[in-house]
Amino acid sequence: MKTLLFGIGFTLSAVVLVSMSQARVTGKCVNCHTMHNSQAGQAMATYGTSNPEGADTDPKVYLLRGTCFGCHAQMTSEAIVMIESSKIPQVFHNFGQPGADDLAGGNFAYITGYKGAGASDARGHNIVQLNNPDDTLSTPPGDQHATGITNFNLTCAGKYGCHGERLVVGDYAAIRGGHHADDSAIDGLTVGTSFRYLDGVKGVENNGPAYPWQDYNQNHHNEYKGSTTPGISGPTSPAGNTISGLCAECHGYYHGVSQDEMGEYGHTPWRRHPTDVVLQGTTHSGTNTLGEYASYGTYDVVAPIARPEDNYTEDPSTVRPGTDIVMCLSCHGAHATNYFKLMRWNYRSWPGDGVNGCAVCHTSKD
Repeated sequence: MKTLLFGIGFTLSAVVLVSMSQARVTGKCVNCHTMHNSQAGQAMATYGTSNPEGADTDPKVYLLRGTCFGCHAQMTSEAIVMIESSKIPQVFHNFGQPGADDLAGGNFAYITGYKGAGASDARGHNIVQLNNPDDTLSTPPGDQHATGITNFNLTCAGKYGCHGERLVVGDYAAIRGGHHADDSAIDGLTVGTSFRYLDGVKGVENNGPAYPWQDYNQNHHNEYKGSTTPGISGPTSPAGNTISGLCAECHGYYHGVSQDEMGEYGHTPWRRHPTDVVLQGTTHSGTNTLGEYASYGTYDVVAPIARPEDNYTEDPSTVRPGTDIVMCLSCHGAHATNYFKLMRWNYRSWPGDGVNGCAVCHTSKD
């Protein structure tokens, strides 16, 4: 979400449409900031909510006119709104068919039922801004590092969130300055130059002009960084600068580095679906073969893949079995989806209902 205030909540051949252009905030300072929180005797902080129930017009830190959730979760009928002259991606909206018009990060509306799909804590990361603590989970499942995150403090950024500096307590403090950074190169060295303000993560952001912030189709989508030697993420550092490494900061035991949880790469049986492994098979004799994955040659946003390159700039529509990588987001959404356990498709009701997303990679099993 690289326009305006998110963070407190993601080629260049002739056909490449993933934008490499800078996405730092542009426009008048007054679009986002106010000196005295007043204009003609009225509060300036008139947009944004601190919760889904009402407007928040109180003065805010860093002279901001709106909260991060308020700017990016306005519960509108649009996935992208205008604040003054700036386009603002919405992570909480009620637009279109489930999944079809959501941004790449997903839509928190699936948790609350605002989008008409029926509320469910199991569909997303139940952040405190929703005022709806998770009734089942009290800590992140697979929490390898005892992060201290609970169902009552999970937020968008900082020590108890995903975006911004992970050692800093507080959404605003953790993301401070990120929107003004020169992010023409996503190198993961700072919050502002990290993929979607996920500190330390590399990738290429789909910032438009066509379908910005969406994983829309084979030509318009984010490019996610992956690695086949991910290592172990710390509680504040993503191993391998990957998106899976970011997930592993909280869900480390699901990441494939613990034999107790996962088994050993190249051997069976796997106890959990592997992540950060190359999209190929390995026979019992140890001979590499593309096998059932060979037919996944055209990128499908139902089951996206990661690239080993830091900043992939080739044909976005192509998948390279034997090179490209399975990641956490191959199966799951980031914020929330319309399906159980943040899945990208309704695997519990297939066949007979929806898409068999497993068969996108496991082509011989369709």
